Amino acid sequence: MIYIGFSIQSHKKLARILCKTYRHCAPIIITKNKCVIYQFISYTKIVPIHIRVRDLETLKHFGWTFVQYDGKFAPARALKSKTITCVQFTKRVLNIKNIAIQTPDALLKYLTTNEKSPCGLIS
Repeated sequence: MIYIGFSIQSHKKLARILCKTYRHCAPIIITKNKCVIYQFISYTKIVPIHIRVRDLETLKHFGWTFVQYDGKFAPARALKSKTITCVQFTKRVLNIKNIAIQTPDALLKYLTTNEKSPCGLIS
């Protein structure tokens, strides 16, 4: 199972200027009782962070919103790619080829309103 996490905080200045509500996104892969957040740091640096499922509740208290994604995903291919932003990395993991999606807000809107997308917002 895969979740997409959207955060209202980011340490990058450009994200604070360009992004309205959500300033960062990250794919979260859940297997059994373990989670791995693939955190986009820079152009070639993507760090897997291992957490527990109950830590997702803690992240919700700090402004994260999660969307469950049940479609195809390819994290191995995305880890080898050279993406510039967290949104491009997340799109690569989910095999989304829509070039109009450039911000986390646009990605969230695409995932929750697109009828072809197998997603559901987790509150």
